Amino acid sequence: MTNDKQISVEFYFDYSCPWTYLGYKRLIQTATRTASLIVWKPINLEIVSEALNKPKKESPKYITNYKKKDLQDWASYCSLDIKEHKNLDHRVSLKASRGAFFALSEDKIVDYSSEVFKAFFTDLADISDDQVLINIAEKLDMDIEAFEESIQNDLQDEIIQSNCQELISKGGYGSPTMVVDKQLFFGNDRMNLVEFAIGQASGKVLVLPGQHDA
Repeated sequence: MTNDKQISVEFYFDYSCPWTYLGYKRLIQTATRTASLIVWKPINLEIVSEALNKPKKESPKYITNYKKKDLQDWASYCSLDIKEHKNLDHRVSLKASRGAFFALSEDKIVDYSSEVFKAFFTDLADISDDQVLINIAEKLDMDIEAFEESIQNDLQDEIIQSNCQELISKGGYGSPTMVVDKQLFFGNDRMNLVEFAIGQASGKVLVLPGQHDA
């Protein structure tokens, strides 16, 4: 018997990660194709790193140069304009993540996330600035007074902290991380595996690129 239940994909994300911008767009496409539900889990990479005691270290120049090229190759592939932020501190995304909870309540999380990512990586705007986020909320016709209260409410940080701990408890350590039926996938380039896992969980056969009948 075919299992027709809707499958949920837990999405642990930080707006300040360019790879998450790439993964976000591809996850939306995957969820649309498979009629899956995205469970949005804002995290903060600084909190995750501190909890895991991950040391910050400089990569050799040849690795750094390749990572930059790889990011731009993926950006071109996904038709996104992603610019580099110098001396990036991931705490810059905390207010935007608070706003994500309000966007969820307004059923505008997809459009909100698109605008936040674009503001940060295409326009190089400061997404820790209230007015930058309020401009996004106005563009999406949100309740501005309620939205402003949301981004200024640091109690939401407790939920972000809880999401970080939840991610770590599942074996995760970065953004984007997707969890499907207890299977964990990390990185923009894991979306084919995410889609395959959705197929396994739903009992449906999803034909992916590179697959064919024997």
